[in-house]
Amino acid sequence: MNSLSLYVHIPFCVRRCPYCAFYHVRPAPGDESAFLNALVSEIEQTLGAAVGPIRLQTVFFGGGTPSVIGRDSWSRIFEALDPHLQPAAEVTCELNPEDVRDAMLSHLRSLGVNRISLGVQSMEEASQRLLGRCSPAMNRRAMEGVRRVFQNVSFDVLLGIPGREPRALERSLNELVGYGPQHLSVYCLEPGGDLGEQAAAFFGAIDSEGVADEYLFSCDLLEGAGFRHYEVSNFALPGYESAHNRCYWNGGEYLGVGPAAHSYRNGRRFHNPPSLSRYLETAGFPPETRYIRDDPGPEGLEVERLMLGLRTADGLEVETLHCPRGAIDAMLMDGLAAVAGGRLRLTNRGFLLLNEIVLKLLSGRPKTETPCCREKNKNCCEQ
Repeated sequence: MNSLSLYVHIPFCVRRCPYCAFYHVRPAPGDESAFLNALVSEIEQTLGAAVGPIRLQTVFFGGGTPSVIGRDSWSRIFEALDPHLQPAAEVTCELNPEDVRDAMLSHLRSLGVNRISLGVQSMEEASQRLLGRCSPAMNRRAMEGVRRVFQNVSFDVLLGIPGREPRALERSLNELVGYGPQHLSVYCLEPGGDLGEQAAAFFGAIDSEGVADEYLFSCDLLEGAGFRHYEVSNFALPGYESAHNRCYWNGGEYLGVGPAAHSYRNGRRFHNPPSLSRYLETAGFPPETRYIRDDPGPEGLEVERLMLGLRTADGLEVETLHCPRGAIDAMLMDGLAAVAGGRLRLTNRGFLLLNEIVLKLLSGRPKTETPCCREKNKNCCEQ
């Protein structure tokens, strides 16, 4: 039996936030119905085309904004997924706070969603306006709602918001912790692609030193509140780490469905085109005719192994690094890493310099090609 993870990309969003690099489109009349037909077809074809039965250990609905589609659409998706879901599968759905309604939450839970990732971002009025997000009052209503219905809840927080007062982040984090989430994802704002003039102006106002200070402060506060810092951007109470994202970081196999969704299966990496129109045009075609192959090559795979392994609290076995011992010793001296049980683990300060550390570890090896986007943007591995 093949045990895999599945990422489902819902490409619709009613607006573009200035910091977002994920593929999405503003839905037009008829788009949701056409997309659902194509998505269900891809799910049935993809999961049915594998050699041997597929059982899904995790499912993650991301976007875009998954919460913008209707109840009937959700029901159709789960009709296609149900035959493949393991009984204890982790099923996560991203939600925007303004979309949260009790009826929707109950419907998602009845279908099998058992984990919610809520895009809170901040609890300051000025910051939310700058980010193009909803009011703190709407965040509070949404957090109260998801905590009433779900026992496994994660909140997203953004660091480095331009113009934020020094104590505002502390107030935000303390308030979020007070709502009792099991998990928090803390992301540093940084450019994630060619997003146009609006994004260029937005990211140009970010103070990189201030981002680093906020990151280290957040690590101390959340660890002090009982959260385990198990990955560079993620904190969880014991037993509530994201099983889906751990699949990515541990090199597990996963499939992605929907526009722009990426997959890793049988040693091959491939993805759907980042285009809703192209996705709809090729619906029903054999998978191998739709996918775009990703071939990072041996050097790229090694860079990826280092990046993914060192971004977690588990780190990597020292003997598998095959790098000059002096590079490791220098990191230990600078307080960027520690070695215990034969494994190299980065400290919080080391996480901030993950890209540079990987390049130093590779410095004694033959020159490789320029790392792909996963090495340029330390947060992009979270689909």
